Amino acid sequence: MLRPELGILLALLAGGAATATAAPLDVPQASVIERLAPAFATHDPVRLTMAYRAMGDYAEPAADIVEAAVNAGGYRLLDRDDIDAAIGIFELNVVTFPNSANAWDSLAEARMANGDDTLALRFYSRALELDSGNHHAAARIRQLEEATELRMAGAE
Repeated sequence: MLRPELGILLALLAGGAATATAAPLDVPQASVIERLAPAFATHDPVRLTMAYRAMGDYAEPAADIVEAAVNAGGYRLLDRDDIDAAIGIFELNVVTFPNSANAWDSLAEARMANGDDTLALRFYSRALELDSGNHHAAARIRQLEEATELRMAGAE
């Protein structure tokens, strides 16, 4: 049985996607989360990703929670200005969840913070391709394109 405190922790890890008063996790998801709990407890996005992958298709019910937790780990690194480590975590997330617009958007954010505007533009474009309603990616694409145009105009 999923302990209530684990459910609250997972809600926090998922970025507030659920609340403590939300309906309980469905049984398959709860079972998967219980099996992933030791990896969650380490707060290590790499270990969590590896544990998730090791479970194969059985882990699918927890995909959104794992993706959000790994993404949060990347942002913790980015907030500490450990950009290279954040990029590594975000790259791990897009390899594990290649159809996640949020994962691509986060990788683009880290690449932009690193000054890799060409890669950032490519990754924001991928995020927008996966989710045409991603206003953040659309705004960043415009920002990067305008900056490129200004650089090119200044070089002339």
